[in-house]
Amino acid sequence: MKPQQNCITAYVFPKYIFLLPDGHPSRPKIEELFKNKGIRKHRLWGRKTKKEFQHYIETGIWGSYETAGIKDKTLDGKPIPLFEDTELKEQTDSICLERHMIVGGKKFAIASVFPKNAVSTPTDKLLSLIDK
Repeated sequence: MKPQQNCITAYVFPKYIFLLPDGHPSRPKIEELFKNKGIRKHRLWGRKTKKEFQHYIETGIWGSYETAGIKDKTLDGKPIPLFEDTELKEQTDSICLERHMIVGGKKFAIASVFPKNAVSTPTDKLLSLIDK
C-alpha cells in the first residue's frame, strides 16, 4: 500500500539542513555517519493532496484523511507521524489521539485511547476477533 504522503529525512546542522530522500543509494552510510556525529534527524512530510474546502464540497466530509497533512509529534523522545489536525494527549496510564470531523453536516469528535502498558496491540486484538 502506497502512503498518502511522501517523507524526506532532514539532518539539521547549525547553519544548514541536509535533505535525504527515501531510496537514496548512500542512505545507510550517511545515516551511520550522522548518527555517530550526533546530528539531529527529522522527517519532513509532503503536503496535503487536496484542499479542505474542495473535498468538503465534493464529499460533504470535513476533516478527511485525504486533506490532512502529516507532522511528526514527539512521544517518549521518538517521532510519531500523526495527521496535523490530530491532538496527542498523554496521560499517566494512556495516550489519547483526538480529531474533529464534519460528515453530512454532523459534527463528530473522534478519540482513540491506547493504554501505555497494553498486553496486546489493537491489531492483535482485531486479528483475534477475525479468527473467531
